[in-house]
Amino acid sequence: MGWFGFSSNNKQEHVNNLPPTTIEQRSHDLIKLGKNISLQHGGDIETTLNQLQDKDQQAQLKIKQVEANDSTISNFISGFPQSNVFIIDGEKESKESIICTNNSNDGGKTCLKLKMNSIELFKTMQKFDYFCSLPDDIDATYFECRKIK
Repeated sequence: MGWFGFSSNNKQEHVNNLPPTTIEQRSHDLIKLGKNISLQHGGDIETTLNQLQDKDQQAQLKIKQVEANDSTISNFISGFPQSNVFIIDGEKESKESIICTNNSNDGGKTCLKLKMNSIELFKTMQKFDYFCSLPDDIDATYFECRKIK
């Protein structure tokens, strides 16, 4: 904001003391400017847009990772009869978990180690219509998942 005097001899002095005209872009669309007007770079809008792009890229990567994990889990559980019980185990704050089931042929176990939290694995199993719960054992730290029929 500038102050302009009313006398004709003060007017030119006050106009020359004003800072050059700058505009900070507050729009996603490019602002068309005249010759003597410059656009201030690094403003709030530019910073916000950069932050949103970073978050959007991170969200897209996470979605791709979730889709890849869903596909891996789907392929794993589809290789077994629907009557099989799947065991999910993993540390509470760990980014790794394991899912296991019994083999119907030889009595052994087949397991899949994943780079995802056990709670995320729990949620993924629910997507595939499995009911997951804690076992009857009070000291158990794993989940048992059964197909909902």
